[in-house]
Amino acid sequence: MQACEFSISSGTIRGMTNGQQGQVVLALHGFLDNAASMACLAPSMSRYQYIAIDLPGHGLSDHRPTGAHYNQMDYIQDLHELVVSEDWQDVVIVGHSMGGILASIYAAVFPERVSAIAMIDACGPLTLPPETSSEQLRTSILSRMPKPGRTGSPREVDLDAAVAARCKMSDITAEHAATILRRNITIREDGLSGWRSDPRLRTKSSLRLTESQAQNLMEAIECPVWIGGATDSFKEMDTTYEKRKSWLKNSRFELFSGGHHFHMVNPSAVSNAICRFVEEM
Repeated sequence: MQACEFSISSGTIRGMTNGQQGQVVLALHGFLDNAASMACLAPSMSRYQYIAIDLPGHGLSDHRPTGAHYNQMDYIQDLHELVVSEDWQDVVIVGHSMGGILASIYAAVFPERVSAIAMIDACGPLTLPPETSSEQLRTSILSRMPKPGRTGSPREVDLDAAVAARCKMSDITAEHAATILRRNITIREDGLSGWRSDPRLRTKSSLRLTESQAQNLMEAIECPVWIGGATDSFKEMDTTYEKRKSWLKNSRFELFSGGHHFHMVNPSAVSNAICRFVEEM
């Protein structure tokens, strides 16, 4: 994989590509991950122009300006600017977790640009009941308030400690956590390592969609949809797919062994399944 970058109005989006020509397969990572988590699928994508990007604030991509925040829907704006500026047609979007959610929303809003989507451990938008709106807004605003006492030089990143913390909070191997975290770390001017990813990513979006809004979006998806779930993931995609499959016009569900990052554990099985799906649609 080789480095690539794209300019949009909010800054530079960086990523990795296999350097091939042909139909674009755009890979979107999950929350707090980056393009390194999707690079593992590239070997089976040699027939396509495979591009894994760091979403704004993640990995090597630019942060949002001072005073801005990270609402999930703003990523749809970023994606559309990217697709239009590069004049990509009939894009296949492969997304893991949050990336899969974004793929489903983008395909619903701009169906003329997307030929297929593949969601890895995701099945459309996450939702909350409308009666939680005031609580959500309060939580979001409080999460974005300046934190007192956070002054002085940032501490150096201890990769081993960061990997251990990541493994403790999610079902990911130390090897795969390190692969992702290395791309989120930079060397500062003082020669010490620091976080490259934007700490504002950990704040809360203002509002989640309701279930009826998610249904409206998923019913607007025109292209074929592939969904991969994992036997041991907290997402329980098999259950979610059963509830939502009637919202999709053309979909396929496949279950794999493993946890939330199962595509990194068995990338060939996942990427081959996605390629078969694209070739058969």
